[in-house]
Amino acid sequence: MVSEPRHIVLVGDSIFDNDVYVLGEPGVIEQMRQALPKGWSALKIAVDGDCIRDVAAQLVGLPTHATDLVLSIGGNDMIGYSHLLEGVTNPAALPGILTKPLAEFAAAYSALLDRLASLPLKVTVCTVYTAIPFPEPQFRQYGAAAIGVFNRIIVSEAAKRRMGIIHLEVVCKEIGDFSAVSPIEPSAAGGAKIVAAILGHLGAA
Repeated sequence: MVSEPRHIVLVGDSIFDNDVYVLGEPGVIEQMRQALPKGWSALKIAVDGDCIRDVAAQLVGLPTHATDLVLSIGGNDMIGYSHLLEGVTNPAALPGILTKPLAEFAAAYSALLDRLASLPLKVTVCTVYTAIPFPEPQFRQYGAAAIGVFNRIIVSEAAKRRMGIIHLEVVCKEIGDFSAVSPIEPSAAGGAKIVAAILGHLGAA
């Protein structure tokens, strides 16, 4: 049974703000609006290219009637550290190579979740998907493992605050889930899966 109406706000990066990557098909926000139960609403304040530090500016657009905030952020922060993978030959070396980036990421992500936890909303966070069909051989080989290390921070910080977690690495696993325009963005098919996961988590299914 569907619960009482909810008003969902999508916050973060191009996982939600993917309209330009779906070649004329509906982006995530339009797919969500089409799938919402009667009386529910959805708003996107996510911005393509944004990082953790940019979310504060997005929150200026948070409507007062919102009941749920869904966050997908961190992928662009990880891209900023991608040059560190260039010399990797063994995935076991990743935690050592990423020690400083992981500490920086954890501090920024923790501070953001503290801010979101102070809002009178139900907060759900998304991990970063790992099955990205990177064109670069080095990223194809080690990208998923590196992202997984950062994802552990996302999961841990959300769990500390009893926030909901949607594991996008489980939701988007097929090559068709990623945009033909840019492999790091969700396609319309991937977006539909993300929407279904969010709505299922929020009790709309």
